[in-house]
Amino acid sequence: MHEIVWRPTPDLLAESNVARFMAAHGFSELDDLHAQSVRDPEWFWDAVVRFLGLPWTEPYRRVLDVSDGAPWARWFTGGRLNVASACIDRHAGAADAGERVAITWEGEEGTVRELTWAELRSLTDRIAAGLAARGVSAGDAVGLFLPMIPETVAALMAVAKLGAFFLPIFSGYAADAVAIRLADAEAVALVTADGFTRRGRVIPMKETADSAVAQVPSVHTVVVAPRLGRDDTPMHPGRDVTLADLVADRPDRFDAVAVESEHPLFVAYTSGTTGRPKGSVHVHGDSSPRSPRRRRSRPICATARGCSG
Repeated sequence: MHEIVWRPTPDLLAESNVARFMAAHGFSELDDLHAQSVRDPEWFWDAVVRFLGLPWTEPYRRVLDVSDGAPWARWFTGGRLNVASACIDRHAGAADAGERVAITWEGEEGTVRELTWAELRSLTDRIAAGLAARGVSAGDAVGLFLPMIPETVAALMAVAKLGAFFLPIFSGYAADAVAIRLADAEAVALVTADGFTRRGRVIPMKETADSAVAQVPSVHTVVVAPRLGRDDTPMHPGRDVTLADLVADRPDRFDAVAVESEHPLFVAYTSGTTGRPKGSVHVHGDSSPRSPRRRRSRPICATARGCSG
């Protein structure tokens, strides 16, 4: 038995989303709620969406369609939305968005940065506009080879706003591992950083990104975020652009592209430790991962030919 070192107070527990959802629907025991969610998943997920107030550009006609069999389930059919609208815009639209903190970040060296909801939306929308100006559009794949910095959140939300899909790539990967994932999805752009520190050691991330992109002819844009502020960061004219230049003179508002509920949001790859990395597609209107060959809109085989599995 593991020792329990902390339990939430009754007041803190009552304020949780799960507790408030249970109270709203008359459940006193978590096990009862879980059992109901298994018996009637359509009721459960419809209730969750309404409870969370997730915004839909077009309301869904049906929560769950298993007419082709459970392995080919389609969620929230007929609905159109964009995750970025739910995650960014509705919070940034509040009257106090300029004061409420959306992100608090602390670097290894102790540096602390904060972004309010208004600042996060502004950065997200300017990145989206900058990527759009460089030809990134709905259905395109964009690699995110970044350390954990505030710009990472803005970049992935910007890609979502475009209706493109992002490829989260671990910051510690070597060039070949990055290249495999970019090539597999036929990525058109990569967002990376000049470097980062790990246990006090500087990791020159841009050089790794360059070696990877050299193997992937589909990548036409590399955006470089200034994590370290290096003066010697190698930049390739025409292809590379600093984040500051990408967002310069871009509008503070960029309307999210409304996409079908099963439109791809990102492709998450396995580590590849025991074989070639395999990708699972996560979509805007369903948290369940699926094989790329299950994609219903633009066939994933056109953009991620080797990642079905």
